[in-house]
Amino acid sequence: MTLLKSLISLSVIAIVAINSISDRNCQDKGSLSFTSEDGVLKLNGERFNLKGLSWFGFETTNYVVHGLWCQDYHTLIDFIANNSFNAMRLPFSCELVLNDYPPQTIDYNDMNEDLFNLTSLQVMDKIISAAGDAGIMVMLDMHSLEAGGYMQDGLWYDDKYAPNTTQSCWNTMINRYKDFWNIIAVDVFNEPFSGTWCTGDKSTDFNTWCETIGNDVLSKTDWLILCEGVAKSPPCADPCFWGEDLQGVKTCPVILNTPNKIVYSPHVYGSSVASQPYFNVNNFPNNMPAIWNEHWGFIKNMSKSALTVGEWGGQYSGNDGEWMDEFVTYLIEIDAPDTYFWCLNPDSGDTGGLLENDWQTPVTPKLELLDKLQPNPTKITPQSDTNVVCIN
Repeated sequence: MTLLKSLISLSVIAIVAINSISDRNCQDKGSLSFTSEDGVLKLNGERFNLKGLSWFGFETTNYVVHGLWCQDYHTLIDFIANNSFNAMRLPFSCELVLNDYPPQTIDYNDMNEDLFNLTSLQVMDKIISAAGDAGIMVMLDMHSLEAGGYMQDGLWYDDKYAPNTTQSCWNTMINRYKDFWNIIAVDVFNEPFSGTWCTGDKSTDFNTWCETIGNDVLSKTDWLILCEGVAKSPPCADPCFWGEDLQGVKTCPVILNTPNKIVYSPHVYGSSVASQPYFNVNNFPNNMPAIWNEHWGFIKNMSKSALTVGEWGGQYSGNDGEWMDEFVTYLIEIDAPDTYFWCLNPDSGDTGGLLENDWQTPVTPKLELLDKLQPNPTKITPQSDTNVVCIN
């Protein structure tokens, strides 16, 4: 009789657990499909509310995300997840992919022990897997050609890295990570400030490069393709930041072989990054929405593709703080709250990050601003010891 009661109790618990999973829309990891349609991001046909950030370092001469000199990587991933972020942009360099150097500046003393003796890409494997365990989706971002060289990379190639070399770097990353369930997107190339858009010159037309890499990626994966803007093609009446100029999409959208996969991803900043004339006029910051509309905001009304800001951020004080508040208000008004904030790292010199210099103390005002922008991020919860994730 005791055995029978135990079996009945176990059955009831199992039924309750199954019902609980069913209520939360639980699916096999392999069935997740992210799309860009109806002007928004979707997961299996339902709107996906993305709340993202960048965690940089693999693109630097550290060859690994920053902060591991004083924190365990699980601790930093827990911080990201506990603040309701469900997406992470992970910058890297083509040089790193080609050479897979040993990572620098990792403290293995009572932290990060499982990273000891790993190469940089093996560390990246670990971080992406741990992010998945925390329900964080990852976007791979080719941020530079040489490590630390993003300020010189006006195009996605140079004298040392030919276009086919850059393409080969992407193919290496695709083949390495195509079976990681929580990688959902690529950022084709960071801020190609010397690029053009739809001029007919394939050597500089970034829209064509987004199509080339996008089709390569989609031949082996189901990932989203994020295409940034350029900087001055067509010319911006009010100066554009690097990666912000998407005016060319009006007449020349990116066309991929697979529908519903292109996402337009401008980079937008305030005065902490660069001074612009429009930051110093009497009607600032009320003048900004018209400028953003001209540079990239128009996409929201003329295209079925999603608009996801790939970088924005700042010190959140003074003129820059006014800019950030206005920017969040604008994104909410045009229903474009999906962004990747720059950045987790406190050692971003012009913007700061979401942590203080101790890599431990939260920068609460910025976190509160991001909560205002995206108050209900989609939650993806992997189920322990199964291939199932629940979506809420």
